[in-house]
Amino acid sequence: MKKLFFLTMVLMLILSGCGGNNASSGSNTGGSASSSGNDAAKSSAEPSSAPKVAEVKIGGLYPLSGGLASEGQDMANAVQMAVDEVNAAGGIKSLGGAKVVLDKADSEGKPQKGVSEVQRLDRDGVVGILGTYASGVALPATQEAEKAKIPFVVDIAVVNEITERGFKYTFRIQPPAKIMANNFLSYISMLNDKSSVKLSTAVLAHEDSVFGSSIAALIKENAAKSGIKTLEDIPYPASTPDMSSVVNKIKSLNPDIVVTTGYLRDGTMLIKGLHDANVKPKSIIGVANGAFSNQQFITQQKDINQNIMDVNYTINPKSDLANQVKEKYKNQFQKDMSANAAYSYTAAQVLLDAIERAASADRDKIREALTQTDFSKHILPQSPIKFDATGQNVNAQAVLNQIFDGKSQVVFPDDYKTANPVYPMP
Repeated sequence: MKKLFFLTMVLMLILSGCGGNNASSGSNTGGSASSSGNDAAKSSAEPSSAPKVAEVKIGGLYPLSGGLASEGQDMANAVQMAVDEVNAAGGIKSLGGAKVVLDKADSEGKPQKGVSEVQRLDRDGVVGILGTYASGVALPATQEAEKAKIPFVVDIAVVNEITERGFKYTFRIQPPAKIMANNFLSYISMLNDKSSVKLSTAVLAHEDSVFGSSIAALIKENAAKSGIKTLEDIPYPASTPDMSSVVNKIKSLNPDIVVTTGYLRDGTMLIKGLHDANVKPKSIIGVANGAFSNQQFITQQKDINQNIMDVNYTINPKSDLANQVKEKYKNQFQKDMSANAAYSYTAAQVLLDAIERAASADRDKIREALTQTDFSKHILPQSPIKFDATGQNVNAQAVLNQIFDGKSQVVFPDDYKTANPVYPMP
């Protein structure tokens, strides 16, 4: 009987002990919640404790077919080069060396196709998207990404509205239309101030999508403040097979300056048309022109492009790093790195940097890391890349380029200048 009583007491003590442990567990649960926050902070500070992820997939949305395929392929190649560099260096280190996989998507330069490709990339599980080159694609594509809460880093697409709709997942590297237009007007004022010949009249000839129309509208609205009278605003379809009506209109107006925004094909057609019709304005200046800063136009149209200017984004001509990247790109793809490709390469670096700092494949954490971007090791002519509350790169700026003997040179601002401007054209 004593033995039975002793065993009963031992069992009660054991049960009591379990209950005490359960109570402690409850207490520890609270403690664990607190510790989780500390662990998370420790994880971020010590990559060795980060979760291991086999691969991280990002999307690249570009016009890989259609009329803009050449530019789109250049940009996709640049993104692939940036991805390959990260993988060669050991992948995303904060995720245990996760390999980065680029999921290429073809917008064909069409808005609806861009939207359906964003939906596909969402199903594929990408953690971020890069693109798009055409503003008409960027607007709906970023809207679709916003719905799916996918961080979208826009490399090239100019219209202001891309970052002015209150979106949380859209970030843009290049200068928007209003900066492009303001840079153009300030450079015109500077050129007139430094020249003995003042140019005062202009015709705006531009492709008629939101890309060309938005820039032309901003210039037209503010040109008088820079002493420029706009004689005519001439929109045309970028796909036009014939530029003769535009050329004839410019010829009849006889402006000092032809200001033009368009793509490679139509921009080249316009210059050929002016040349063939013997129209000789005192200056031809592109604004975000897809032809005048394109290596194909610069190197293959030397007989008609001498002294043409372009207010545009470009590669930092005074950066040793930029020269190394350009050489590597040329060796890998057997062609010069375009400004478009340089921006795509940089956008990919910015997204990959955010994934590394997020130490997570979670889209929201990557978005949060993008908001904290302070990226200075880049190849663009600007200060560090930082985003404001709208997602716009606050230090983005356009430079003034001018073509001399089959090569584009920066003629302003002075920090990046490699040649003196020729203005007016001889």
